[in-house]
Amino acid sequence: MKDLRLEGLVAGRVAEGGKGFRLPPLDQSIFAGEVVAVIGPNGAGKTTLLKTLAGLLPPVAGSIIRPRAAWLPPPGVVSAGFSALHLTALGRSHLRRWSSGLAPADLDAARAALNRLEAGHLADRPFDRLSSGQQQLVLIARLFVQDAPLCLLDEPLALLDPAHARAVETAIRTLAGEGRIVIASTHHLPFAARADRILALGPDRAELSAPARALAPDRIRALFGVEVDGCPCCGGPLS
Repeated sequence: MKDLRLEGLVAGRVAEGGKGFRLPPLDQSIFAGEVVAVIGPNGAGKTTLLKTLAGLLPPVAGSIIRPRAAWLPPPGVVSAGFSALHLTALGRSHLRRWSSGLAPADLDAARAALNRLEAGHLADRPFDRLSSGQQQLVLIARLFVQDAPLCLLDEPLALLDPAHARAVETAIRTLAGEGRIVIASTHHLPFAARADRILALGPDRAELSAPARALAPDRIRALFGVEVDGCPCCGGPLS
């Protein structure tokens, strides 16, 4: 089973006394090989939804039928003194449940993943000495060796310069090209425009649609409360 099915899924955080927030119910299918961008204002619930899909938070209601998932937190969250190669190889730990050590095959797979992303030169450098963009490439290399059919990325382009952002986006497309589902939250609308579909989250709203619909000026106005005179991605004239 490589597709993702949401059946009346309600993601949210409920505190004592019933206070908190919850997203509208989602009844959707997302298919192997798709890249879905999740957009919405700060506090709309993007991270909460991704953590729910990853199994890190329980649903408030409904159900998720999903393949094995891998979670990538936003830049700057992961800090470790391991080498980039070692941290990448740890993505294969689920294959060695009865051993805390790494086998030569784990290190070989990690080195191959780093090389695929043109990050092989980072292999022996301490992860916590790398830039945000370099760290993102290492963590995406770890997604490759995890071999999870569902990859959930929280703000993968945040804090990145244009060159590293392009490299990370290319890596995301490579993940999808191998048949994985990639769902990524983002405030980077040009990246969202290149996704296969966009899930827009806002007050009392959760809509999965094509980028052209999700990024239309009236949709951006309703979602973010701002007026746009041109394309919200590039600022050019609307067609």
